[in-house]
Amino acid sequence: MWTPVEISLEAASSHVWWEFPVTAVFTHAGSGTRLELPGFWDGDRRYVVRFAPPRRGAWTFRTRSADKGLDAVRGTISARTPSAAELRRNGNLRGHLRISPDGRYFTYADGTPFFLLGDTVWAMNTARCGLGENSDGPFYVYLADRGKKGFTTIFMSFMRGFGDTTMEPAGQRNEGGYPFVDADPARLNPAYFRALDARMRAIWERGFVTAGHPTWFGKHNCFFDRDTARRIVSYLAVRYAAFNHIWSLSGEFQYALRDCEWSPEDFHRLGRTLQALNPYRHPVSAHPSGRTHWEAPFNVQSSRGLIPAGWIDHNWLQTGQSAGRLFNIPLRLQENYALSPPMPALLAEGFYERASDRAHAYHARWQAWTAFLSGAAGYGYGAFGIWQFYDPEDPYGETGKPGKDTIPWREALELEGSGQLRFVRQVLTGLEWWSLRPHREWLVLNGRENPMPGPKDISPPHCAARPGRTYVVYIPRGNADKRLLLTHLAKAAYEARWVDPRTGAETAVDPPPQGVEEWLISARPEPAGEDWVLVLTADRRRGPR
Repeated sequence: MWTPVEISLEAASSHVWWEFPVTAVFTHAGSGTRLELPGFWDGDRRYVVRFAPPRRGAWTFRTRSADKGLDAVRGTISARTPSAAELRRNGNLRGHLRISPDGRYFTYADGTPFFLLGDTVWAMNTARCGLGENSDGPFYVYLADRGKKGFTTIFMSFMRGFGDTTMEPAGQRNEGGYPFVDADPARLNPAYFRALDARMRAIWERGFVTAGHPTWFGKHNCFFDRDTARRIVSYLAVRYAAFNHIWSLSGEFQYALRDCEWSPEDFHRLGRTLQALNPYRHPVSAHPSGRTHWEAPFNVQSSRGLIPAGWIDHNWLQTGQSAGRLFNIPLRLQENYALSPPMPALLAEGFYERASDRAHAYHARWQAWTAFLSGAAGYGYGAFGIWQFYDPEDPYGETGKPGKDTIPWREALELEGSGQLRFVRQVLTGLEWWSLRPHREWLVLNGRENPMPGPKDISPPHCAARPGRTYVVYIPRGNADKRLLLTHLAKAAYEARWVDPRTGAETAVDPPPQGVEEWLISARPEPAGEDWVLVLTADRRRGPR
């Protein structure tokens, strides 16, 4: 089940790349479930239909087309239930992601909650992030590192570039060349997308989910007009439907609205185009700018201004690339968490880790803990040197000029913050994290209401809880001498432990007395001036929850 399968076909006639002249109808023998999937052009007269069986058992298929070479092709595909060991190795065998019933997080198709801890490599599909001759290139080095560090999602772009002064006008190349031949949007280069296929398969096989957009429509220039944008979105939706992907319609979508004179309706039409070619119902949103100078309703560092159009089903946030804008994370999440009906809010881009910032690792873990305890459905980490996959020896010179924060990708892999985020996943996935709700108002700081973080002070702590079952408190730096009271404790017996967010080490401490509703949190471990995580869980051995 859910493993992508390819059916190769040969057309009798030629067609333009953005047409889908063949559709395969798959029918499940046991239930009668039907799934209709178009086929995509893959060069010359070759067409491919990709199918990820959503149920075990036999699936029969038959193609239909006005092209005699593509019509009435029949076959059978058998899908089996994955073993427990296979599921542990590759969560993608649980199925494509869905929105949870309560609208707060993502699940696999089988209902298993998905913990979205992402790493950002917008330049994944470039020659410098190469496959290598024996699947041993930089791309595989990167995947192995992120897998060891506990990441579950790769934030990526199908096509990188388009119009930056350091880049070719048709984007950046991979092993197959550029996305379009001679920068002509009428001439798609299938070899480019075959190299992307190899990356998508490797990501899927290693259990990662992908999240990303076709490109940045309009940020650097207006290479894509409205028609070409709809064509490439349609093509990518069909070609990669069988993989486990969270869709963003564009990177920093506001630039197309301003610089390319797209109207909001142009963008909504693009969203409806994607949804019409989304048979697996992949989640769909758009990546926003972190700036707030856009015209309303798109000045909110999130995609929620697009919600009324109906094609979007979750929100992406970008909260700003500076330490002084970290406070936007809990603020934006609080705003989005209050929306009705609820939608998952994904912190897709915050403050990227950089070697020039002495607090870089602290800022990385602050963002992750704060995001999840503020109700985020996922967090996307980023690092300078990784997102653009900076290689000073790039033979094509398409990396771009490095800034003061940019270091070579191999060095950037070793930045401390990326290694410390595994402990966020380690702690929260052991606590039924999907049932926690943000309750920072249940913390009293020095006898007063717990304030929201601000531009100059990100020390206020955060809390998420499932009353009577679990309480998680993140205490940032700057609280060593402050009196911190946890209120609204449901009457129960608890166990308590401190977690070091730098190492994952845990230390048991005396819990609150049974039956109290408020608890003065004990002194922080050493070093007391650092950030710490406190976890309270109901002790099932000591009475009812």
